[in-house]
Amino acid sequence: MSQTTTGILSDLERVLVDADTIQERVSALAHEVSRDFTGCTLSVVAIMDGGLFFVADLLREIDLPMRLHTLSASSYQGGKETSGDLKLTWPPDLDLAGQHVLLLDDILDTGITLSAIQARILEQNPASLRTGVLLSKKRRRIREVPAEYVGFEIEDEFVVGYGMDYQGRFRNLPCIGILRPTS
Repeated sequence: MSQTTTGILSDLERVLVDADTIQERVSALAHEVSRDFTGCTLSVVAIMDGGLFFVADLLREIDLPMRLHTLSASSYQGGKETSGDLKLTWPPDLDLAGQHVLLLDDILDTGITLSAIQARILEQNPASLRTGVLLSKKRRRIREVPAEYVGFEIEDEFVVGYGMDYQGRFRNLPCIGILRPTS
């Protein structure tokens, strides 16, 4: 681990999921997806920026032909709590009619983001739609959202690392953790 990463790790109160455990679980999820979509071409819709590391690691291990589409969505706007106001960038040429779609995101929290995107995808009449998230928070959802592939269930805490940030920082941590209160 580099000196820089070690310094950033000192901003964590605790590590929830270490790098090795993340990689093992992502590999297992990739195996499940490959099995469930055997014989299909997969259209992956990935929500960035927080999902970048998860999506990259997962897709490298899925043994299927696929197309990748990325979206930008945010409801946090720099804070530690969702604002409830979803900002979504949808590619104008994204056509998922008749396709097998895998929607990927870093975290299932309130359900607002994934619910809105699932509804938009379903309007296009895909052949199938399944959702995968790295993390699912144990909390009451504002909108209930099915997620067929879940990496880890976590308590209702604000997390950083492995792509997830706080005010643009901490995405590059190889683990997932909780910030110290002063960070």
